[in-house]
Amino acid sequence: MKVRLVLIALFVASASLSQTNQYLTWARCLERAKARNPDLVAARAAVRELEYGVASASAGFLPQISASASANRGQREVANNWFDTEGSGADLSLSQDLFSGGGNIAARKRALAQLDIGNEQYRETLSDVELRTRLAFIDVLYAQDLVDLTERIEERRGNNVRLIQLRFDGGRENAGSLARSKAQYSQSHFEVREARRSLEYALRNLAAAMGSMDPAPGAAGDLNAGEPEELVDLTGLMRQTPTYGIATTQVEASKQGLKVTRSARFPQIDFRASAGVGDQNADRWFAKYDASWGVSLNATMPIYTGNRLNSQVAAQKEKIIQSEMDLLDTANTLLATLKQRWNLFTDAVENEAVQKELYDAELLRAEISTAKYKQGLLSYEDWDIIESNLINQGKTHLQRRRTSEIEQARWKNALGWSVWHTEQGE
Repeated sequence: MKVRLVLIALFVASASLSQTNQYLTWARCLERAKARNPDLVAARAAVRELEYGVASASAGFLPQISASASANRGQREVANNWFDTEGSGADLSLSQDLFSGGGNIAARKRALAQLDIGNEQYRETLSDVELRTRLAFIDVLYAQDLVDLTERIEERRGNNVRLIQLRFDGGRENAGSLARSKAQYSQSHFEVREARRSLEYALRNLAAAMGSMDPAPGAAGDLNAGEPEELVDLTGLMRQTPTYGIATTQVEASKQGLKVTRSARFPQIDFRASAGVGDQNADRWFAKYDASWGVSLNATMPIYTGNRLNSQVAAQKEKIIQSEMDLLDTANTLLATLKQRWNLFTDAVENEAVQKELYDAELLRAEISTAKYKQGLLSYEDWDIIESNLINQGKTHLQRRRTSEIEQARWKNALGWSVWHTEQGE
């Protein structure tokens, strides 16, 4: 019989270990999210689109070559007689922009600035996706710990019911105390079921954050946030954020946009060359060829545009002012936001430490009170209050551990940090 019990225990333990080994570590979650998350895939495509935009803006420095060919057939009337006509031709043309008032250079610089903005937006997306995945991962860890905690509370409530039942049967406890204890035991059953349902949702939410349809098997890790570093250079941290980088580059893009618009005021000079062959009005296609070629140097300059150019230039100047004010507002807002996020992170970590001390104190107090209650040295009312305080403090401590992890993740996100971007920088 003992051998059978040992074998069953070993089987349960091995099955539990196998299931735990399938749990996802934080590094594994990041791998899956990077490969499958729709927001990241779309953000990478947006950066590639801007890279093609830079290549397109650079085309103004290169010659533009085009070719055309044609063939036609018809009839024409001469002295009331209709004659068949056929013709064919081919042309090759080349044009090279020689001077555009700096428009080509400014257009390329603007495209490069927009690419820089796109890279900062991609960095921002990396941080946002990591935050979403991290919060989902934290929720799974919390839900797993909550299931474990509620099961231990359920076991403790069950032991309390048995203890009070014995005292009631011995005439040392009243029916009201027994009824309350049984009600608390029933409540612990509900809390276990509730925690398990929360875990099911958390696993599904983690899968969604990683871009997967199947729920995650579980999370391997612990709720243990690190200590916040001292906030020495808030302005320096602010300038490293992608949001500030976007606002700064937007000012440069607006200035280059002004140069592009203003370039229309200057002469546009280009060189053109063309060559062609044709056999129009021949008896049949390609029967004879008439060749032609030519080169030209062209210059155009606007004299009067109905105040259109002046208005466009003035509008671009106003756009620069807007981008500069957006940069100032962004910097001020970021400074306040970063300070707030650091405060929340620091408060959460310190509060967790305090709650841990309170939990340890309640645990010791509960051990002492239970021993006294068994000996009849403590009333049920006082013992019940201490037991309830222990259970509530255990839940509060778990919640504070979760809060610390959440605030740490939000602090990193406010800075625009992500594991992926750090790896790319290295």
